[in-house]
Amino acid sequence: MAAEVDDFVLGILGLRWHVRLIGVPAPVAQSLRHLWQRAIVLGERAPSASGHDEEPRDYLIAPTDAVLEEAGLTIDERCLIGTDAQAAPYTVSRALTLASILRRRGEALMLHAVGVCGPDGRTVALVAPSGTGKTTAAGVLCRPLGYVTDETVVIEADDRISPYPKPLSIITDTARPHSKDESSPDDLGLGPTPEEPTLAGIVVMRRDPDLQEPEFELVPLVEALLATIPETSALPALPDPLARLSRALCTGGGPFALRYAEITDCVDLVDSLTRPDAEREATSPEWEHHPKSVRELPEAPTHVVTWESVLTRCGWDDAVTSEGETVILHDYVPSRLSRLGTNLWLRADEPTPVATLHDAIAADMGEHPRSQALVLEGLQVLVDAGVLRIVAVLDRDVTADA
Repeated sequence: MAAEVDDFVLGILGLRWHVRLIGVPAPVAQSLRHLWQRAIVLGERAPSASGHDEEPRDYLIAPTDAVLEEAGLTIDERCLIGTDAQAAPYTVSRALTLASILRRRGEALMLHAVGVCGPDGRTVALVAPSGTGKTTAAGVLCRPLGYVTDETVVIEADDRISPYPKPLSIITDTARPHSKDESSPDDLGLGPTPEEPTLAGIVVMRRDPDLQEPEFELVPLVEALLATIPETSALPALPDPLARLSRALCTGGGPFALRYAEITDCVDLVDSLTRPDAEREATSPEWEHHPKSVRELPEAPTHVVTWESVLTRCGWDDAVTSEGETVILHDYVPSRLSRLGTNLWLRADEPTPVATLHDAIAADMGEHPRSQALVLEGLQVLVDAGVLRIVAVLDRDVTADA
């Protein structure tokens, strides 16, 4: 029997979807409405922080394409659930998440993270790779606290968060890790979802089974960027992506890491981070943004760096420097520049001879018996990585005179 459940509107990641159930068996339709009840409530409210105030966009859910064709419906944004009623809820959850991420691409910062909030909506985003316990953390931490999401924390440009109170996707059979059961946040007794949560801080989760007591620790911004970049969706599509992520990581005095053995021991620590703390918030590291630069450079006369080489920066997509190190996006691939690499990169903004770079580095970082060799090695690494380019080779007589 086809669905007797009315269509419903979902609020997801700052968007609204008009979910239309076409030929869906009634038990499956009723289950979906129950599982997504919190997001249905969001869909009925005013537009969220994203500013997407257009009419809800249709999203079709049907067993097969043939059912849609018979109904005279064709739309790209759809989910085909097949005939496996047990698998249908997770199939819908994955499809709606992906469709929503695609719509928010280039607009919002999206983290693979658990969103846990305090009573005033201040939300901690706990970042971790898939399969490392995010949903378990949500089920534990969001009972005494509040539930924002178990999967995707969406941070708007003004640091508000667009909640995603989806059903929790739980692995019940370890032999089938890609097949999950869906559970309603209300059935699990999770705390309320705020209407307008705001970002309190971002925490990188680090499980350590040998740790006696859980602890927060401050981590360098460069380290936090490299840990967090793989756990984002469509980051390169954002304007100034590293700056956007750095600002979020430094919110609340971060970046933070949470080291723990059992997530059940972490409630008080996470709760403390949802609360304002002026002293903690004053500890955020300083950082410098180097916006995208497109550069037209001549072909390199050689790729081997010698004392006669003249080098300059290649174009880059975005870069952030903090505490003497740099994360640079080059062809949208992140690289970490050491203190030496950062110093060389910063000083090669214009075509600069190796000897000049060496003298500046020696003055800045101190003399070293292998300083010439270290500078040549560092420059070669940057050239091989496509971060710097040799643009000329000086006559040996010129460099000898210098």
